[in-house]
Amino acid sequence: MSAVAPVVFLTRHYPPNPNINGESVCDFVEYLEREHGIRSVVLCMGRSFAGGGGHRQPAGEVHRLWTPYEGPRTVPRLLTMAYDGLSLLVHAWRYRRSWIVCTTSPPLLPMWAAWLLPRRTRWLLWAFDLFPEGFRATGWIGEHHPVYRLARSATYRRPPHGLIALGPRQAEHLRSAYQKPDLPTWLLPCGVFFHTLTRPDTPPHWYDPTKITLGYCGNVGDPHNPDFIRAAIDHLDPERHRLILALYGNQAPALKTYAQGKPGVVLLDHVPREQLAFISVHLVSLRRSWTHVAVPSKAVSAIAVGGAILFCGSPESDNWYLLRDAGWLIEENDHIKEQVAQFLQRLTPEDVNQKQAAAPGIYQRLQGMVRQAYQALAETFRN
Repeated sequence: MSAVAPVVFLTRHYPPNPNINGESVCDFVEYLEREHGIRSVVLCMGRSFAGGGGHRQPAGEVHRLWTPYEGPRTVPRLLTMAYDGLSLLVHAWRYRRSWIVCTTSPPLLPMWAAWLLPRRTRWLLWAFDLFPEGFRATGWIGEHHPVYRLARSATYRRPPHGLIALGPRQAEHLRSAYQKPDLPTWLLPCGVFFHTLTRPDTPPHWYDPTKITLGYCGNVGDPHNPDFIRAAIDHLDPERHRLILALYGNQAPALKTYAQGKPGVVLLDHVPREQLAFISVHLVSLRRSWTHVAVPSKAVSAIAVGGAILFCGSPESDNWYLLRDAGWLIEENDHIKEQVAQFLQRLTPEDVNQKQAAAPGIYQRLQGMVRQAYQALAETFRN
């Protein structure tokens, strides 16, 4: 690659838009410039986002593209997803002699990359949530539907030069999909950053040091299980527990209505990232059908501030595989309510302290994984 050719990132969201995927890209762009003098161009969509991620200034040379629709209606949303990905690929053509890093947001962007990038273009796939698998996991389309089979075949017909995955289990899933077990892979767990968050000296108004504070702060979308959150609402003991809920996403309105006025529950619009340190146990969920298709970043964010996690999902998930020493598992089955009830009944401050004590060591290991991946990727871009 020419010394002046930039690395080009394709992503739907990018700062100052507060989206965790875009923030991860921004963090890497800052690293490449700061540590290696590598210039980056970011092609993203000019759209807003309702939550998730921190507020930061964009890094690199940023080009924001027009998007036709941002509303909730299903058909326009699907058409916009297809348009956004195609628009990014069309604009990426001028950089086809550069390294191109194609994220999985917007959905179907990797399909367009496999179809439209010239054969000689060197490109990497940076996996966040995976599509079209996400459409199947949501139930929008069946696994054997011809449209789904066509989209999946088109997405994995042409392997990239390498993968950036959220964890080892997702990486294994993608190598299998591409039928390339030796595909070069780097691991970048989402939510791992190197700027230090300082716990505020003054606790937020909702914090009560005499109680175990649990919290679910983030997206409640199709990959997440609202029954898990309802079980926590129903079975917490207001004398011993406090549950903080700061919810957004398509399943959030019903949950907010359900939680309204329930003893021990505090509903908030948003919890700043530095205040997450006042939550002892962070609730995280991922439906079994979404295992490897998504890896919730809120679990890593909890570990980053020294918290423990209560994870509802499959033990095969990267969240559990990487973070299990600092958490408890609720298996997704017909007995979620009973499992949550037993957990809350037995939970003691000593149990919480023991799990929280493991968090700093886990986060240091994750930061080591990210440093190693950043360095290796920078060397790849220089070749």
